[in-house]
Amino acid sequence: MAERRSNYTGAEHAEIIKRTIEAAENDQMEITVTPMMLLNEITRMASCLVEDGAPTQFMQNSSRLILRVLSCRSGLCQLDLARATHLKPPTISVALSKMEQENLVTRVVDGTDGRATRVFLTDKGIEINEQLKERIRTVDAAAIKGLTDEDLEALGATLEKIRRNLREVSENK
Repeated sequence: MAERRSNYTGAEHAEIIKRTIEAAENDQMEITVTPMMLLNEITRMASCLVEDGAPTQFMQNSSRLILRVLSCRSGLCQLDLARATHLKPPTISVALSKMEQENLVTRVVDGTDGRATRVFLTDKGIEINEQLKERIRTVDAAAIKGLTDEDLEALGATLEKIRRNLREVSENK
């Protein structure tokens, strides 16, 4: 199965976006950048920067998210992991299979409910999660460089409102 990992570094991704915008401007095309488009672009750029130093080759967003959740709530069943990450169960299953191959997680059938499979981080998974947390801290620090405490407070409040709005839409589907 082909991996969806980007072959571009964060800097290359930024350059591609810049060239795309310049090409559109030269053709007199109007580009309307919505807040969600901007958030998506920022997320992709940050993700590429984190991936540039990822300690394993397949470390996609879903795997990083699973590592983060399991580092706080080890032993979740796959369904609860899907709920906690907002990923679809098949995505969880595929990611966990790859993570098992890399010895980052182990799946254990629940002793009291044979239908449930519990997921635990291995020692290697804990180590990789710590390395990724440090990469994320570095990217976060670069992203907020020059922002004041007031800027960060306003940004956080705005992003929380956006998340709340999207959760409401998601829950009402």
